[in-house]
Amino acid sequence: MRQQRARFAAAITLLMTLGATAAPGHAEEAAVDRVDAALQNITSIVRAKKVGYATIWDGNKYVQCHRLPSREMRCEAAGPTLQPSLKRVLTIERQNRLAALGWTVDPAFGNYAKVFPADAPTGQISADILRTLTEAYDINLQDLELKTDWVVDIPCPPRNGPSQNLAGMVSGAPSMLSTALLTCSYAAKPQPQTAETAEALIKLYGPSVTAEIQRLRVNAAHRVYAVFDSGIGYIQCMPETPPVALYCEAQSAESWAALSAVLKPDRVARLTAAGYKEPGRAPNYSKSYPLTLTDAAIAAEILTLLHDLYDYTGATKLDVKTD
Repeated sequence: MRQQRARFAAAITLLMTLGATAAPGHAEEAAVDRVDAALQNITSIVRAKKVGYATIWDGNKYVQCHRLPSREMRCEAAGPTLQPSLKRVLTIERQNRLAALGWTVDPAFGNYAKVFPADAPTGQISADILRTLTEAYDINLQDLELKTDWVVDIPCPPRNGPSQNLAGMVSGAPSMLSTALLTCSYAAKPQPQTAETAEALIKLYGPSVTAEIQRLRVNAAHRVYAVFDSGIGYIQCMPETPPVALYCEAQSAESWAALSAVLKPDRVARLTAAGYKEPGRAPNYSKSYPLTLTDAAIAAEILTLLHDLYDYTGATKLDVKTD
């Protein structure tokens, strides 16, 4: 009887959350009942060396809960660390709403977490979960899915990895193990710095490219080279023999046909104006830099050409290949 009253009260609460004033409709009451049943299921079934999880979701927006050894119910709501697409959903306003509902960021995986008291009725917890999903994640109750599962009881159970469905969710599914996170925390790789101008690109990569040009100068009597690959096009350099200059080539459409969509006539004109010869002797555009130029000056021109010719902004890290 207590659970029935709790479920009915939860449905009333959820309906008020959705802006209705009448008695709870079938969809709202059914949603509370379904979540309540899942939470009761993981509470009542105890399996040796395993922990029961209840997951409620719509698309990749989810809340997952399990009982702690102290019988409290710990729940996690999906965060943008493992699901960057949620940045569009979890606006500042909705993040504030999560905080108001008692959810805090768990730094281990970037999900939002909330712990419910051990004596909190599962119907009440169900209403809280659905309120969170509707107010903060804007789910559609008609598309609500849920499941219960029992996962091995270890300090850091497997979780769906980044870019996977329901990323960050604890899961022992064999189909997900190849991409699962088996660690106790996750930090997203920092996004590469980008440069909107050639000057900004020189500031970003100038020191490292200058050092490579210096290496070619120092080892001019040997067979050494450096390729500065933007991922779209490259410029490669090596000392000329005898060592009186630094010979560089800029990749052409003759060596990679896809570049014909990038190297339009105005860009080719920019390249030839910088002193590069048309393909012929080599399949690429070529230029000899006199060693009277400083290493920094040569590096600056290489980076400027990568930016102006191949639209390189540093969105992907500059790949420097050497001998």
